[in-house]
Amino acid sequence: MSDAAAFVIRAVEREEVDRIHDLWWTAEDRAAWLPASNGRDLMAELDVLASEGRVWAAFLRRRPVAFAMAGELDGALWLSGLGVEAAYRGRGLARSLIASTIGFGQWAYYPAVLALAPADQDAFLTRFGFLKLDPARLEGSAATLADMRGLEARARRL
Repeated sequence: MSDAAAFVIRAVEREEVDRIHDLWWTAEDRAAWLPASNGRDLMAELDVLASEGRVWAAFLRRRPVAFAMAGELDGALWLSGLGVEAAYRGRGLARSLIASTIGFGQWAYYPAVLALAPADQDAFLTRFGFLKLDPARLEGSAATLADMRGLEARARRL
């Protein structure tokens, strides 16, 4: 049995939300996660999105080791959080979580998935088909958030 077979990727249940909070708050390298933020707003958003079935996690023996969450921003599905515990990176968990997000976006008929991330995440997001958006042409909430947090906008058409 491979390591990947030991992981279960699925939507987070309401009673598991606190464990996702713990995963975020205990991550020593949280600044490397998407998006880089202090997490206060992120955790409040996670609570809302989990109740809507928009938070996915990778579980190892029922313990979350990675998560992704997706809200809505300017009519696109917004990959508003993504993180993998350092000990479990390189095993395809981020790819599986992004695939879950993309699948949800296709099912819900979103035109694209949007990600706001630091410039150093460019190569990572490019591997998953995200293209960098021209900041001069960005409008609405995406432009405001990207500017306010010093992040770059990327999108993947669905």
